Amino acid sequence: MKFTWGTGILLAILAFMGFIMYFFVITLVDKKYDHELVTENYYAQELDFQKDIDTEKQTLETQMQVELTHTPGVKEGIRLDFPASVTGKEVIGVISCYRPSDSKMDFTLPITALDGCSLVIPDNLLKEGRWNIRVEYGFEGKNYLSLFDKVIY
Repeated sequence: MKFTWGTGILLAILAFMGFIMYFFVITLVDKKYDHELVTENYYAQELDFQKDIDTEKQTLETQMQVELTHTPGVKEGIRLDFPASVTGKEVIGVISCYRPSDSKMDFTLPITALDGCSLVIPDNLLKEGRWNIRVEYGFEGKNYLSLFDKVIY
């Protein structure tokens, strides 16, 4: 069999297809490239989005938003400061920490008791990188919501 230019083009096309298929299979098999939806119940959460907007608007209007304090480079956790009006009163809620790059690192903390009017997310739960933090709490029969996107720890 003669090696002509047609054979060379065919071999080049087959080699290119093999190269592309190799990377395609690697991204499907390797867990390092495991990407999923933003959350498990993405569509159900979309339906509740307007409720979140209304709750966040109420939080801003009544000045009941939570303040986030974190010093970059200092690994002591993230402190959440609640409004002074909740000091010594019963506050019930949840803090959701969401890691966009790895859903296995997501966690939630219940708000059961406040130390004064602040709460600390401990350093041992947080890994370096970007976090989205959602603080939902109820106080005197009303619900409040504070969102913190792109918190770099």
